[in-house]
Amino acid sequence: MKRYRWIHVLVVICLMTLLTACQNPLSMLLGDSGETDVSLIIDEDSQANDLDGLRETVLYYRDDKGILIPVMKKIPWEEGIAKGALMQLVDEPVLREDLSVVGLMPILPPNTDIIGMSINEGICRVDFSENLLSYETEVEEKALVKSIVYTLTEFEAINEVQILVNGNTMNKLKFGTRIDEPLQRENINLTEKIEEDNIPVVVYYKSSTNGLNDYYVPVTKGIQAIKADVKSALVALLEGAPEGSGLYSELPDGVVVNDVFVKNGVAYIDLTEEIKRMPNNEGIQQSLVYEIGLTLKEIEPSISQIRLLSSGTEIQLSSKVNLNLPVFFNEY
Repeated sequence: MKRYRWIHVLVVICLMTLLTACQNPLSMLLGDSGETDVSLIIDEDSQANDLDGLRETVLYYRDDKGILIPVMKKIPWEEGIAKGALMQLVDEPVLREDLSVVGLMPILPPNTDIIGMSINEGICRVDFSENLLSYETEVEEKALVKSIVYTLTEFEAINEVQILVNGNTMNKLKFGTRIDEPLQRENINLTEKIEEDNIPVVVYYKSSTNGLNDYYVPVTKGIQAIKADVKSALVALLEGAPEGSGLYSELPDGVVVNDVFVKNGVAYIDLTEEIKRMPNNEGIQQSLVYEIGLTLKEIEPSISQIRLLSSGTEIQLSSKVNLNLPVFFNEY
């Protein structure tokens, strides 16, 4: 028995030696022992959520032109948080007053209620009361449907949304929007018809809703390409905001893309000399970085940082400009 004990001891010593030798070289380089208890990090995050009882949730409101604007709002944790998110869209006096201060409007008509909701294999079936249909214009109808779909699909468990009214499936709404099948994210803020030989791509421009509050707005545009990639998306962005949309870009006119390269979550964007005409203004430069970053992130979600170059040389921006992309933008 003693012999077997010594064998066991030797095996343990060998295993410890191997584990030490196989330590992550990057951790060794950074002086990290690699012994951080992941459960402690999880506990800290859980405690933070428990302290305020709120969840950071992206909701889709609209401006007075019907343009949908994603906004991160902290809403109370509750069982069935997806239903709670939708109730944050219902037009009621307090919400309407709060949103009006920042130039936004509720989406769902007053007294709209959610009768039931279920999620199965990525499809969320949500049953609304008949008050859902008490809107008055085509603009409101389109915004209503898009907002419901985009707000719910912000949740990882939901890929498609089936809209019902009083337990019934409707073929289409009164201005022609079809809801007879589950809906996916598609063509948010589409202002111009996409030609048959084009494919859709989402880019980000800015909107000033009341002269005081600025937002980053996703816009769907058509591009001539077999498949959307980071370069074609950036080319679409540089074409400028659609006329009459009220949106704008901080990118100087005439800028052309030389090349785009993504490595380890960093996007290196090489632009022509016109980019150097950007004002030496921290706010404008920050907006420019976010416009580009949010656009590229739609194609490549792993992108977390933007580096701007011109003819291979990195452009010097204001020292206060943050090149890292935020987890949330348009915070409420």
